[in-house]
This record gives sequence, structure tokens and C-alpha cells, in this order.
Amino acid sequence: MQIHSAEASDGFKVKILHFRQRNSDLERRGPGIVHIHGGGYTCSSASDYSATLAAYVSATGVPMLSVDYRLAPEHLFPIPLEDCWSALLHVQKNASALGLDPTRIAIMGESAGGGLAAALAILARDRQLSPPLAKQILIYPMLDDRTEKDTTGGLAIFGYQDILTGWMSYLGDLYKTDKVPPVAAPARLEDFEGLAPLYLDCGGLDMFLREDVAYAQRFIEADIPTELHIYEGVPHAFQRFAPTSAVVKRAFANRLAACKSF
Repeated sequence: MQIHSAEASDGFKVKILHFRQRNSDLERRGPGIVHIHGGGYTCSSASDYSATLAAYVSATGVPMLSVDYRLAPEHLFPIPLEDCWSALLHVQKNASALGLDPTRIAIMGESAGGGLAAALAILARDRQLSPPLAKQILIYPMLDDRTEKDTTGGLAIFGYQDILTGWMSYLGDLYKTDKVPPVAAPARLEDFEGLAPLYLDCGGLDMFLREDVAYAQRFIEADIPTELHIYEGVPHAFQRFAPTSAVVKRAFANRLAACKSF
């Protein structure tokens, strides 16, 4: 693993953890993934995902560059998102030195990191990132600040109070107002034209199920290539609870395929 840094607009140095196969040939320009970790916008770090990212890289050969963005509530929207934007620009501008093809850069995130990845895809379109993103890979993403009730029959692992804490911490005074922009809560997006192709997966007992399915449906309606997987009977972050189960193996295989698909 290597550590890079990208300079944010306020001068903050955003740390990027770079995972790639040992002895990989940097002269061969291939795909790469900018990864955004989960944690409800308020906790965790890129290093917490080291084992998972190393497993992805080992299985696919595709490098992962994970962003250590600043966390809420100390850093409200848009600071975490802008940190991710700065990291994405750094990766794209330095693609050659990193052994990457700038036309084959995707973004990926889990939970709140999936929400940030979705928002980053919108931001990249709106700011006319060139070359554009190749793909967005969203793992049970946190997309809608308007979620108000437990839809899992009380079986949620990450429940309504957790979601409430995350959105309030991230949005501050914007929370539950009509001033929340789609780059803060992507489920509020109206115009999907021009967004990167989507891969999304979610558990059937995840609080984010309805908003995730609705989000994927909008991509389908906009004729954007979309791959959606729903895993019945499993909660949020289900791979943590039964890592050797058949459903986790199936989900991991689908995610690996997505990482190699652009």
C-alpha cells in the first residue's frame, strides 16, 4: 500500500490509500477505482477497509485508491464531498504515474460512502469531468435524507436512529429542508442524463432498500446501463455477519465482476 495526498480547495491534504498488486506494471495503463468508505458520514476511515480492498485488488488486479475524507459533524456538507472530488481529480490528473487509463476510472463506496460516491458521480457530470467517469459501484448506498421509518419490521442492523444521526451530522441546518441539493442527498436528483453507468446492490432487510431500488429505477428510465442486485433476507453490511455464507460469496463475486467491467 502507498499513501498519496490531494490538496482540497481550502488547502487541507486529503490522504489517499493506494492498493495495487505487488510488482504490477505501471507502464500498462489499466482501470482503477476511487473508493469511498462508509461510516454514516461520522466515523471510520480508509484504513478500516484495508483488508476488503486488498481482497478486491488481489482478485481483480484493479487498483483501489481509498479516500480519507473529513468526517461530520466537525465537517459538514459539502466538505466531505469536496474532499472526494479533490481525490478524484488527483487520481485522474496523475493517472499515468499511477498506471491508470484516465478513461477507465470508476468510483465505489459502501453505505454513506456509497452515498458520497453517488453524489460524486453527479458532481463529476455537473462539473464536466473529462474524461468522464467510467462507472459507479454503489454498495447499499445511503441516498435519501427524507427516510422516516423502519421498513424492515424491526430487523434493521443500521436503523432509523442511526440514519437520523448520520444525516443530521452531515447536513446540519439543511437537514429536512427543501434546500438539500442532490449532491448532498442523491435521491433528490431529478435529471439523470449523463451519469455514469450504475452497479448497485443491497440487502432485502436493509433500511436503504426502497431508496436504493428507486434510485436504480431512475437510471433504467434514463436508459443508463444499470445492474441491480437485491439479496433477500440479509441486513445492512451483511458481509460482516456471515462472511463465509453463500449469499456473501455471491455478492462478492458480483462486486468483483463489476470492478472488472469497465
